[in-house]
Amino acid sequence: MKFPKIAAASAVVMLAAACGGGSDDGGGGSTADAPETLTVWRMGDATEDQNAFMDSVTEQYQELYPDTEVDVQWVPWGEFSQRFQTAMVSGGPDVVEIGNDQVPTWADAGALYDVAELAEDWEDREDILEGAYANGTFDDAQYSVPWYSGVRALWYNADWLNELGHEPPQDWDQLLEVSADIEDEYGVPGFAAPTDFLNGIASFVWSNGGEFATLEGEEWTGQLDSPETTEALEFYAGLTVDEVSPSACIGLNEVDCAHADFVNRDLGMFIDGPWARAQLEDLNDEHADQWATAPIPGADGMAPAFGGGSDLAVWGTSEHPEAAFDYITTLNSKDNALTYNEVSSMFPTYGDVLESDTFQDDPVLAGAATQAGGDLRLFPDTPNWGHVQWELTTVQTAVQRMAEGESADDVLPELNEELTEALNRPTE
Repeated sequence: MKFPKIAAASAVVMLAAACGGGSDDGGGGSTADAPETLTVWRMGDATEDQNAFMDSVTEQYQELYPDTEVDVQWVPWGEFSQRFQTAMVSGGPDVVEIGNDQVPTWADAGALYDVAELAEDWEDREDILEGAYANGTFDDAQYSVPWYSGVRALWYNADWLNELGHEPPQDWDQLLEVSADIEDEYGVPGFAAPTDFLNGIASFVWSNGGEFATLEGEEWTGQLDSPETTEALEFYAGLTVDEVSPSACIGLNEVDCAHADFVNRDLGMFIDGPWARAQLEDLNDEHADQWATAPIPGADGMAPAFGGGSDLAVWGTSEHPEAAFDYITTLNSKDNALTYNEVSSMFPTYGDVLESDTFQDDPVLAGAATQAGGDLRLFPDTPNWGHVQWELTTVQTAVQRMAEGESADDVLPELNEELTEALNRPTE
């Protein structure tokens, strides 16, 4: 995502002070016990199931605050930046859902409330995955708490691997071995490696010790031509060159490349999130009882995964930070974490919940749950990353050109220069 750098942090501080709330007292300093109305901003588009879930949360919250109305407002993801900027100068909600890759930017801008002291009394805090919780930490303060995550995993047909005597591949060598055996036995490609699939490509780069860019001072340096990243991109693109992955996946994403072939038994394995189950079943559920997921195989073991998802934060101008935080812990209780998984297919960020039978006994959820409890990463933390990912498609273009046969020596230095320039372009 892309959004302009915020220049109105001072306005937030002034407004917070005028309202008598904010973070001046370090958290929990509001004198208002129960607001008449608590305003909550959810991101995305409402569905019937989502609204029913939010209504149930409101009922639970009103057991704590019986005289408080809860106003849940839905903000489309494409409009969140504008709404946040407006809220910084004209007043905003009490509670806000925020993309977990956006927390440092809005914390740095002064838009969020430091909930560190409030979180000390949250009984479920110790069961939150530490990596996810640390995502909300900025300048020694805690500006958000994790709500849900969405991770991708390796999808495979369990009956095929059983017949071949294979466990799901755990590293690159095993990925090649299992893919070759699938093709030999069933006459279909063993694995799909779509080139327009940055989140999947990232797991290969990170697992090999590579990065997309590094920050020194205020300058970003692209790392596409570093030895680690180059090797990973060569391996991923080489899956197409060596005919492990269908050449038809060049230029496609994971959905267009793999879903139809997988459900029709024309493909062995591919990478996507557990949320793909409903889409796959709509296409063809004849073999759905054989679908399963496993962690993404990395260079030497389970690969890191892109840790997309949402956090929950108290807005900086809320006059009722304690009541707002109580809403957050109600919404994000362990019981509601399970219910929300059923509504959205997104994963909770409680380690013990991910290890429970609910997730580990479901073959589609189990592998992704293990992945969610592992090493989760985000892309370079700069507003310019959205320009790189969605407009320039720098990494995807690099992989596509290599999958079409160009050498890494020709492709990567050129696109690394484009990456470095794009990440350092002015944002104001």
